[in-house]
Amino acid sequence: MSEFEKQKYTVISQLKSLCAHCINNVEHNCKLHKIVSEVSGLNGVPLIVNDRFNGIFFNN
Repeated sequence: MSEFEKQKYTVISQLKSLCAHCINNVEHNCKLHKIVSEVSGLNGVPLIVNDRFNGIFFNN
């Protein structure tokens, strides 16, 4: 698992912890659920220069 994937998983877990329905995986429609869906859909290619991580190129 890449560092980006690890951070993405951490962010999703933290966001889900803010809503009782999200943390219990109950199907519902809240703003946090929409944000979690957006974050989970992020894909990108890491930008590494001279063995140093400098960010992510996001794919649409």
